[in-house]
Parts: sequence; structure tokens; C-alpha cells
Amino acid sequence: MAPRKKKEELFVEETHEELAPVVNLGEEIDEDDPALAEQEIFPGGPTYNDLEKWKSMYAGEVYLTEFDEENVFVWRPIKRKEYKDIAKIQNADQFYKEERICEKSMLFPEKYGFMNMSTGKAGIPTLLSEMILEKSGFVAKTGAMRLS
Repeated sequence: MAPRKKKEELFVEETHEELAPVVNLGEEIDEDDPALAEQEIFPGGPTYNDLEKWKSMYAGEVYLTEFDEENVFVWRPIKRKEYKDIAKIQNADQFYKEERICEKSMLFPEKYGFMNMSTGKAGIPTLLSEMILEKSGFVAKTGAMRLS
């Protein structure tokens, strides 16, 4: 029998300030429980099954960002080739590039694209693209350190 884990060990939201659990704290779950696989990680969101599939596809690097109850996103870091392709787009302003970064990295909602971004809250694509780039290696854990 598989060891029991708490839900917060399965999925944790990362914010700029601290790590905060996304699901009910303290409730023990059985990872082999088929009912858990189809349970949503947040209301109206993807299931634990989806999460596990994405984690295996993207080396465990799957993140959640919640702006409010209606704007919750699950995403992955962008790959170097994807970033280079976006950077090469001629006559594209920064906003257009931010939107392409979001489109490439978005796992949920599945069809989050230009129409959603153009009619949604203005800052979401900008902030999401910044977080995506941070987790894609554009921010070092430490600054440059001189070695003597």
C-alpha cells in the first residue's frame, strides 16, 4: 500500500512572497484512490490526473497562479526554442510577445489565447509572462558572486 500524503504535499501554489497550499490543508489522501484522480485541484479546474500527467511531461515543473476566483492559471516554464521563436517575431511589441509566452506555456485554461487576453484584465498576461520567464531561468537564484 502506498504511503498516505497530505494534499498540500501534492500541489503547492508559489507566490512571490511565500509558498501557500492550494487545497484543503491537513486532509490525508491516498494517492492510489481513483476518486482522487478525478478530483479537481480547485473548483472548475483541472483534475489531479491532469496535474500528474503535466508533471510527468514537464519534469515536475507545473505552477499555479491565482489572480482571483475567475482567473486561475496552471502553466509550465517556456523552453529555449519557444522563447527564441517568439523573440524573432518582427514588428512585435512587448505586449504581443508577453501574450505569445502565455499561450505557449498555458496548461489551464486549455484555450487561453489572444481573445481571452484582449478581453480580460490588462495586467494578467504581463504578470503571467514575468512569472513564466522567472521559472524558465531568466532570474538567477543568486546574483553574480566574485570568486577570489
